[in-house]
Amino acid sequence: MHDLRAILRSATADDHRRTEDSFAANFAAFPDSYGSFLEAHARAFPAIGRALSCGLDWQPWHDRWHALESDLADLDRHTPSALNAAPAASRAEAIGMAYVLEGSRLGSTVLLQRVPAGLPTAYLRGGKDRAPWQRLLALLETVDPSDEMAAIAGARLAFRTFRAAAEHGGEAVLAQMAHA
Repeated sequence: MHDLRAILRSATADDHRRTEDSFAANFAAFPDSYGSFLEAHARAFPAIGRALSCGLDWQPWHDRWHALESDLADLDRHTPSALNAAPAASRAEAIGMAYVLEGSRLGSTVLLQRVPAGLPTAYLRGGKDRAPWQRLLALLETVDPSDEMAAIAGARLAFRTFRAAAEHGGEAVLAQMAHA
């Protein structure tokens, strides 16, 4: 049996760890850094969503993006400019990107518990909706084993984009990471 979920998890474990490490300062100062955390996500999230839309019609990213914009507005913060991410070259690559976006839902439920009452949490509350994750798991099963490298590449691009956003280096950092 071809288990793309396990393959993606294994192949991107270091990318995942490095991405979490890049957000460590936000997490350490949580909840004071909540606005900065949301701004970093706002630099990465639409970039990845637009890139994956080139290969996959994935409505859940739009819903979460609107929730993120709403939370920033409620905090009286401007939505920062999004980074640029290369468009998905294939459906499999787009599915790899969606894997990272939907996987971030799982982590958001942990963070949600740390946000003080009164702060906007629509973006993090999106993690409670497991239906998109279940749909993604079904999509993973449709990827041909010959396309798994494309799915891995898409997931790695998504992780690099989040790291670039967290490190406030924008395009230059993202370009450097493309060669890492």
